[in-house]
Amino acid sequence: MQPSLVLPFQEYSIKDPVQQEVDEIYALLTYSLVYANWQSGDIPRTKRRGYNIGALLVDKNKQPVYYGLNCINSTDNATQHGEVRAITTYLEKTRIFNLDGFTMYTSLEPCIMCAGMMTMTDVDRVVYGQKDVDFSNGLERLALDTRAYGGYAPFKRTTWPDPAPSEIRTRLDEAYRNFLATETEKILAKFLASAEAEAIFKDAHDAFLKFQPKNSVNAVVYEGALQFFKDNKTAK
Repeated sequence: MQPSLVLPFQEYSIKDPVQQEVDEIYALLTYSLVYANWQSGDIPRTKRRGYNIGALLVDKNKQPVYYGLNCINSTDNATQHGEVRAITTYLEKTRIFNLDGFTMYTSLEPCIMCAGMMTMTDVDRVVYGQKDVDFSNGLERLALDTRAYGGYAPFKRTTWPDPAPSEIRTRLDEAYRNFLATETEKILAKFLASAEAEAIFKDAHDAFLKFQPKNSVNAVVYEGALQFFKDNKTAK
């Protein structure tokens, strides 16, 4: 009998309602940063920054410290994903060695390149705001133990992936599934430049601005997130 392959991650791992709300606040902030720099599908590719995808770094004190947006077109560089830009720029600015204790919030599930970078820089967790399909489960694959099949041990370091505890993620996932089922060009970037996706991101932006923490200890978290948004609405 062949042993089964079991992924070490569940749908959402956090049980603490206070941390759940923190994750919701920062997921909404990440969507809002992307929306504030939205690029519609009618912009010529040569004039686009990149895809409507972003990433936010939050430190061990639950403070947002830096964010990055996908800039593969403006840089003419396929490595310039939001996660890569946030990590490399922040490390260069602060001169700290790694991101142990940090959480990365992303509007889209990280690809294997970004998953590898986050793993190598010791990011603790990733909370993603939409499931990818073609480039999904990068972090899970790094943590997968295939030795029973003659394969490899899990990578020595682990960055834990969690889907955002947000209605916005559910709506984006459903809209993307419908897009894949009906569109001839099944291209994620096309979906993320669509009017439907933009409307969902706008709802996330509006929900972020009107957010009222249910847990009093998170009032300061939300205030810090709101100030970060006000200070950082331009593309990075």
